Amino acid sequence: MPGMFEGKVALVTGASAGIGKAMAEAAAREGAALALGDVAEAGEGVADALRKKGAKAFFLRTDVRKKADVDALVARAKSELGASPTVAFVNAGIEGRLGAPWETTEDDFTRVIDTNLIGSWRTIAAVLPGMIAAGEGAIVATASVAGLVGAGGLAAYVASKHGVVGLVKSVAIDVAKSGIRVNALCPGMIETSMVDRLADSAPNFRESLLALKPMGRLGVPSEAAEAAIWLASPAASFVTGHALAVDGGYASQ
Repeated sequence: MPGMFEGKVALVTGASAGIGKAMAEAAAREGAALALGDVAEAGEGVADALRKKGAKAFFLRTDVRKKADVDALVARAKSELGASPTVAFVNAGIEGRLGAPWETTEDDFTRVIDTNLIGSWRTIAAVLPGMIAAGEGAIVATASVAGLVGAGGLAAYVASKHGVVGLVKSVAIDVAKSGIRVNALCPGMIETSMVDRLADSAPNFRESLLALKPMGRLGVPSEAAEAAIWLASPAASFVTGHALAVDGGYASQ
């Protein structure tokens, strides 16, 4: 039985680990050819593993803070995979340093905004012309539950992810009549290296998180990825401009 993305080219940023890696694996399972980008060279290993399973996939080192890098990833998808991406998982992001907002340097704050929010805009802007020309497309941008509610100690991250949700809603309206859907994935705390880094920087961080979770556990990357796959799939054909919380009930409190 053909997968939901059979014959389609899917782009994934932040594809080297965590949710992005899980997105790439799930999209490949559904038949997509993959254009993978990340600043971490581990993305080549992800692409190689997918190729060994029979998928078409390549990795290109991509810093979403650089328009030229993002444009190059889209261009290579067209040249190597035969078509511009009509599915895009705009996932690259960083958490920044945990700390009080008045202790955050301007460089740290702007780096988070440039990566998470402006990087998402750069990626969306790069894939949209090809989608408009094809008359179809689905974009899923990774925001966060921190794009729906506040979180102390992560002012830049929270601001950036609220911005991603707003960006998605605005772009969704602009392209709704072009056959393109744009949605935001809002994961809660997922077992990734990002959580590990935050836990290393603050005593009892993990225990405090668990105490706030109605389900009493953190999520795993595949749970976030499967929600993203659904948002990008024909099963969500009338869903656009939506921010989907995948957070174990955290934001419902």
